[in-house]
Amino acid sequence: MGRQFSAPEFERAFAGFQQLYHVRPLRVLCSPDVLERYCAIYERSVEIAHRGAIRYEDVPVVAAVMPAGTIAFEGEVDEDRMGDW
Repeated sequence: MGRQFSAPEFERAFAGFQQLYHVRPLRVLCSPDVLERYCAIYERSVEIAHRGAIRYEDVPVVAAVMPAGTIAFEGEVDEDRMGDW
């Protein structure tokens, strides 16, 4: 998504993961700059975020060692619900 994403872009990415894999993410991993942008958009504390206490729709949003501007949705795919792709 890059460093300057908007709330609708984040929400589309989150929803896109759910639509593609038919499961909610277990966590959202992002580079520290993306986590800071997330906090600015959703009016969350960066200090709390770096302690791992930020959530989006009850899914943890945490910093990870990733290239700048990177976000990843992590989850387990249920093969029965995955569909025929």
